[in-house]
Amino acid sequence: MAMEITNNYSNYAANYMDNRKKAESSPAREARPSTSANSRDRVQEYYEKLCKKFPRINFNTNGGVLPGNSRKVTVNLSYDCLKKMADDPEFAKKMEWNLSGEAVANAMVYGWAQRDGVVLGGRTVTYDANGNRQSSCGGMRTANAGSGNSNTNKIQKKYTAEEERWLKTRKKREEKEKLDKKLKEKK
Repeated sequence: MAMEITNNYSNYAANYMDNRKKAESSPAREARPSTSANSRDRVQEYYEKLCKKFPRINFNTNGGVLPGNSRKVTVNLSYDCLKKMADDPEFAKKMEWNLSGEAVANAMVYGWAQRDGVVLGGRTVTYDANGNRQSSCGGMRTANAGSGNSNTNKIQKKYTAEEERWLKTRKKREEKEKLDKKLKEKK
C-alpha cells in the first residue's frame, strides 16, 4: 500500500511540474492583455462612484447577507449585478433609481415597527444578478405594544412627513427627466 501512495504522489508531482512548465513557456499567454483586470478596475471604479452617490447605504458585494439597522441601510448587491451596472448604463440608471428609495424605505420600516410596538432585530435588502430585489426583517413585539403613547405618535408623524417629502421629490425628478427627454427629442 505504501508503494501505491508513493506512485500516485509521484505521478501527481510530475503532472504538476509538466503543466507548470507549459504555462511558463507559452508565449501566447504572455502577449495577451488581461481583460479581466480591466473589467475589475471598471467595476471597482463604478462601485466607488455608487458609494459616493449613496452615502447613507452600506453596500455588501462580497456575497452573503448582512443585516442593516435603523441608522444605516445595508444593501447586499450581487457582484454580477454590480458588474452589469458598470457595463450597462441603462441598467445602472434603473438600479440607481431603485437604490434611491432604500434609505427612506429603511426609515419607514423601522418607524412602522416602532409605532406598532415591535423591536426589529435587523433588516436585509438583497439585489440578485438581474436586479431583482428581496427585503426581509425580523422583530419581536414589546410589552407596550399598542399603548398609543405620544412619543410613538410623534415618531410616526415624522416618518409620514418624511415619506411625503420623499414622494414629492421623486415625482419632481420624474417630471424633470421627462422634460429633459422631450427637449433631447426636439433637438
